[in-house]
Amino acid sequence: MSNNWISLSYPLDEYTPAYGGGKGFQRTLDKSMARGDSCNTATLTFSNHLGTHLDFPRHFAEQGRTLDDYSIDSFIFRRIGFVDLGQIEGGRIISWQDLESVVLPEDIELLLIKTGFCHKRSLPAYCRENPGFSPGLADCLREAFPSLRVLGFDSISLSSFSHRELGREAHKRFLDHERPILPLEDMDLSRVEKTSLIRQTIVAPWMVRGADAVPCTVMAEVSDGK
Repeated sequence: MSNNWISLSYPLDEYTPAYGGGKGFQRTLDKSMARGDSCNTATLTFSNHLGTHLDFPRHFAEQGRTLDDYSIDSFIFRRIGFVDLGQIEGGRIISWQDLESVVLPEDIELLLIKTGFCHKRSLPAYCRENPGFSPGLADCLREAFPSLRVLGFDSISLSSFSHRELGREAHKRFLDHERPILPLEDMDLSRVEKTSLIRQTIVAPWMVRGADAVPCTVMAEVSDGK
């Protein structure tokens, strides 16, 4: 059995999809050696909810916690659950009924759900027909997994673009609570399989003071389970 570190996040670039086809990543060269400048520098412009990113309670709760309120060790996970739902159809709302038959340790801190939508990231459907999550799922997860801190998935948002009002309510139920479950959105789970054993995961957020969300680099130590 071999262990490898892999990335579960996407790099940001001009091709990064935005929720609903909104404004994406922009790069403006400030200095360019090709133009005769002494070095290369650029200004990057993008939403803090673009690409692989972590939502904090302030996103949907006016007095909710921000990135500043979390310690560094909050982003290191050693008890991880993984669920592969196969290929979910566009616009599907994932609920507790999709998960209740899955056997997972009750002490997991991070739950990763593979919808199969990561394989459609280059298509318009990824940002306009994405699956979402039921508001009621938040309380079911809290009851089943008391230590759960983060829900990660390979869809562009917790909110399905086809069911935005339901998605807003889902964000509130996950985030505006004394035990928030932070959505880790737009993950790359293409290399994680049902037989994979995820031994630990590190979520490295951009350190932006007062942030309601930040892009993240996500790294996982994975063994093939064979």
